[in-house]
Amino acid sequence: MPLLLTVVTAVLLTACAGAESGPASGGATPPARPTPTATSSPTPSSTRPSSPTASPTPSTAAEITEAVTQWYEYGGGTAMVSLIEEAEKAQSGRAGEEEEFALVILDFSGLDEALDTARLFGSIPDPKTQKTWSAAIERLDEGAREVLASAPEGRTFQSPAEAGQALRGWNTFDEGLKNLKKTVARLDRAFGLKPPSDPWEKG
Repeated sequence: MPLLLTVVTAVLLTACAGAESGPASGGATPPARPTPTATSSPTPSSTRPSSPTASPTPSTAAEITEAVTQWYEYGGGTAMVSLIEEAEKAQSGRAGEEEEFALVILDFSGLDEALDTARLFGSIPDPKTQKTWSAAIERLDEGAREVLASAPEGRTFQSPAEAGQALRGWNTFDEGLKNLKKTVARLDRAFGLKPPSDPWEKG
């Protein structure tokens, strides 16, 4: 799916899963063949090499804080800031509600790359923070795809149905932004982790 499209969007103010061998042939009975002796399969050694031991999941408050800090300082924080900035840029393709018709450019290429990078850093090792973080990634991706899918093919103007689809997509996108803000707030409040400058101000 292309990540950069130009459309004229109509703004809507409301949201619109074998058998035994056969009998011997007549005649002399051939001498009986020796019955093969069943050979048992070799018994696997009971001393198999043990699987590598997985890293223990942090459980105490101190362990969780240390794990989250490592996630943040070793790239997770940078990926989060990049996702915020690209999500803000993507909204430039959003028509204002006061406009009946608006020529907009849908560009989610930077957001798509930021989402891929965010996924590379895996889960935040704190269940509450991870819940909003994963919801942010999922909703931003889902919303962007629905907005792109609303772009008309072979024409510039959207139909009312396509405009409604775009509105639903942007609403889903907004849910992603809300969860992203919750993630940033919890990292600051619970772990004292925050960017050196406010990434929301750069959008």
